Amino acid sequence: MKVQLLRIGILACFMIFCWSYEDVSAASTCEPYGEIKPNQNPSRQHINCLLTNASLKENVPPEVVKAVATQESGWKQFDGNGQPIIAQDGGIGIMQITNQPQFDQQKLKYDINYNIEAGVKVLRSMYQRTDLPKVKAAGPEVIENWYFSVMAYNGTKPANSPLYKATGQKNLNAYQEKVYSILEQYSFLNDTKLGQFPFSTADFEYDPNTSKNIVFKKKEYILTNPHSSIYHLKTGDKVLVTRDGVNLRSKPTSASSGKPLSKNTNLIIQGNAAYDESVDSSNQFVWYPVKTADQKLVGYISSAYIMKKV
Repeated sequence: MKVQLLRIGILACFMIFCWSYEDVSAASTCEPYGEIKPNQNPSRQHINCLLTNASLKENVPPEVVKAVATQESGWKQFDGNGQPIIAQDGGIGIMQITNQPQFDQQKLKYDINYNIEAGVKVLRSMYQRTDLPKVKAAGPEVIENWYFSVMAYNGTKPANSPLYKATGQKNLNAYQEKVYSILEQYSFLNDTKLGQFPFSTADFEYDPNTSKNIVFKKKEYILTNPHSSIYHLKTGDKVLVTRDGVNLRSKPTSASSGKPLSKNTNLIIQGNAAYDESVDSSNQFVWYPVKTADQKLVGYISSAYIMKKV
């Protein structure tokens, strides 16, 4: 019993560790969740931790990586029979790593953390490509700046063109559009709409009847409303509530009691971000401990409902 209580105490402390853009050492391990059992998917919040850590290590917005993992596998490394998920095209595991011989193929199948780290490295390598467009004056912390990197993760093929060449209409079936829709749904709970690119069919050169890669004619876009990753908040940062009725929770879980806040309520980050207290929660966001600017209220707020005050 003492051992069990000790483990619970360690996990409770762990679940409110902090991270930052500059230093992710405090979030360098998810071991307090316990050992990952062979051929079993970890708990949802353990996976949330693994995805977050791997993303920050490679300077990729965790929101983007979590959405990619959702699109690729639904956050699963193993199927119901305990076998590695391998797609018909050879994609392996949670990140569906395909045609990447530089990685250990067995570890990709059986080591979920290795698979995640490999997927994030592949995504990061796509960001470093010089043939893909970027958002003007935006760094890697800007979520929209990964749009074409996400496309390239799946392939810069005609099927993923942002616009249909014949009509100029938005291609909602494009891989990256699906990923960014998932991102809005799970990281922002459909409360925030990401910035929209001013695309033109002239921006993309390709033959829709072939599988040859798209040639990008325009290499830079101006967005009027870009969004930075929420994972770079630190103690003392000021944030605003993005909608009416958001609950300030007593604990980092939706199951705890809450007090509703009004839109644009000023909050101050009190330090350590937390994963959901329920390890099986499907929440992809995190919880930040905050206090109101007048210091009358303290509690936890979902990262889905706040934005940094500028």
